[in-house]
Amino acid sequence: MLSYEGIFFEGDAADFIHSLEEKRLPVVNDEIHCTFKYHPSEAEIFDELVGKEIDVLIVAYGCDENNSGFEIQLPDDIMQYYINYDEEDSSKLKKPHITASLAEGAKASKTKNLKFKKFSIPYVVKGRFGYWIKEEDHEYVSFDKYMVNKRKNK
Repeated sequence: MLSYEGIFFEGDAADFIHSLEEKRLPVVNDEIHCTFKYHPSEAEIFDELVGKEIDVLIVAYGCDENNSGFEIQLPDDIMQYYINYDEEDSSKLKKPHITASLAEGAKASKTKNLKFKKFSIPYVVKGRFGYWIKEEDHEYVSFDKYMVNKRKNK
């Protein structure tokens, strides 16, 4: 099942993001990403983006006792796909962000509430659009078209 979709940062990009953390909390996020939609409907699955490399700007950092993360700026042509609405106000988009690390028992979804401090200059980092897939026995990132594969498996 497709759990969420977004931009995933791997390898050197993930290492670079962690290097910007002022305070690393005990639980390092396994898959550094920016969620575009949690549990998307079929109409909200963006196979046209999957696998595409995307440059984003890291514009600010925030940290409290539970979450450490970054506010990011998405390219204008990609922003139209960002449909991560606030649970408390469904007319308002969450700030695009990346959770870098957490305290034990903390929730990554709370990173949106951090007081982000702007960097004097933004940092460019490259990620790829993909899907977080949750199956009975494992979870993984996929850069394969979901709807095409879903139809093949029927």
